[in-house]
Amino acid sequence: MLDNVNYIDAHSSQIQPKPRSGHYRSSRRHYRAGRCAAAVRAFTAARLHSCGYTLVAAAEACGSCVPYVAAADTLLKAENTALIAEVLRGDVQLLVAAGRVKLLADLADAYRKASAADRVVADFARTIGVATLWDDAIAPVI
Repeated sequence: MLDNVNYIDAHSSQIQPKPRSGHYRSSRRHYRAGRCAAAVRAFTAARLHSCGYTLVAAAEACGSCVPYVAAADTLLKAENTALIAEVLRGDVQLLVAAGRVKLLADLADAYRKASAADRVVADFARTIGVATLWDDAIAPVI
């Protein structure tokens, strides 16, 4: 049994760790049913966070880390289902994807939290210009 873990160096007669041969492969599965396990844990924790758990409590409950849960929360707030699907497949890293949509998620979240009186869409349109608002925000989605 010790031969599998250690070997005796012929020159020094001391027990040395057995050298690794070949490629190291983790014993844990990183993908389950074609989905990245870390991303699934992070999105599950982000949903717990949206139900009132703190980031830390949600991360601990799902076996994730706080930065991943925060990134998943950002993606859920951005409501970009295509990007979420890419993250779950493992095509895009979770933190990279969250960085892409952070400003959009913050803007959408602020708009939803604002009351009708607080929404100053007309003032915003006058500030950036109606043509710019139409060309950059409305026309591309029609």
